[in-house]
Amino acid sequence: MSTSRSTYRSLFADPSFPLFLILTGSFFLTIFFRISASVILPLEGERLGMSASLVGFVSSVHFYAYALMQPVSGILHDRYGPVRVVTCGLLLTAASCLLLTIVRTPFTLGVWRLVSGFGVSPMYSATLVFMAFAFPAERYCFYAGINFAVSSLGAIVSVAPLGFALDTFGIPSTFALLSGTSFFMALFLGRRAKKDPMRRAAGDEKKTLSSILPGIGRAVVFIFRDRRVRALMILWAVSSASLLTFQGLWGVSWFVAAFNASPASARFWSSLISAGMMCGPLMVGGVVLSPEKLPRIIRFVSSINAVVWFLLLGVTVSGLPVWVGGAAALLLGAISGLRGVFALAGVTALAPAGEKGVVFGAMNMMAVLSAVVFQWGTGIVIDHFPAGQPGVYTAEGYFTAFLLVSCAMAASMLALPTLGKEPLKQEV
Repeated sequence: MSTSRSTYRSLFADPSFPLFLILTGSFFLTIFFRISASVILPLEGERLGMSASLVGFVSSVHFYAYALMQPVSGILHDRYGPVRVVTCGLLLTAASCLLLTIVRTPFTLGVWRLVSGFGVSPMYSATLVFMAFAFPAERYCFYAGINFAVSSLGAIVSVAPLGFALDTFGIPSTFALLSGTSFFMALFLGRRAKKDPMRRAAGDEKKTLSSILPGIGRAVVFIFRDRRVRALMILWAVSSASLLTFQGLWGVSWFVAAFNASPASARFWSSLISAGMMCGPLMVGGVVLSPEKLPRIIRFVSSINAVVWFLLLGVTVSGLPVWVGGAAALLLGAISGLRGVFALAGVTALAPAGEKGVVFGAMNMMAVLSAVVFQWGTGIVIDHFPAGQPGVYTAEGYFTAFLLVSCAMAASMLALPTLGKEPLKQEV
């Protein structure tokens, strides 16, 4: 017991740990702002009389900015260190929050989503880079577990708790607080940028943009040429886009329409998908899969992921109570989280040494751009099922939109034969 205590004391006494906590907190904000649109935009869309397709487009603007910055973020981390890059990102995030404290129109909502997308875009890759340089390899899982738990909490806080804050204090006060929090996090990081272990490791080495851009192109070519990576990209992109369409936009309003739930109740039950995404991967936190077993588990989890989408659809039209829908959302979140863990393990195993980061960034960019298409497309479908007042839509509209989403999930299973059954490891 004393050895365990001394180990944990040494972990928390590491001088890099405070920086790590703030970087993890910045990733929390990434997930928070990604999902917060599901609470804010439907309410503002109803108030402003916005169409569902316009609401979907405004939400998707965040993902345009976020996706396009994914490969670039890796370049910026290499050149300037993650601490400085995240400092700038937090300042942009603080500025985006101020927009909602002044005036809220379709245009300013779109600008908020755009600027916040740029602001939070470097956060995820920043924590990965920082952990690799700041801590010993044998402690990586410990810090990765903290990072995943805290960031996944952002998806939970951004639904029911955010809705409670909006109901109690209003949008201007809530987002003034978020702006101040982002600013003080940026101030903390900026004052400690010289302690960034990434910059100390890189020394004075300079990399020009012209020397790095070809690496992004090689990564994209590699993804589309390697049949196994291409299969993983399809599975990853469709599942992520489906999840973000529910979790990041329509989940709350769908639960209101399908179960005749109050907004507060709908926020709670729909937020269980985020709780599932936090709990699912933790169940396999210590599992090490061999390259031989990885293809089989990816096929199994991906298939279950597609089936659970149809289960959620069935629950919404069966007349069952709302808590059953919440349970289905929890299960969907857990399976989606597991799918993400194993897909990332497959990509990591197949990507060339020294290019894993850029390959991951390029695939993440494609997944986020797919979410843009799904969010906008579901909005167009929902528009065809209006209710009695502008900005409000029927349960049939949401069901039709997510039936198409579920069919897309089923169609993505056609990539599984391409994945093959041979061990997932680099070809020599």
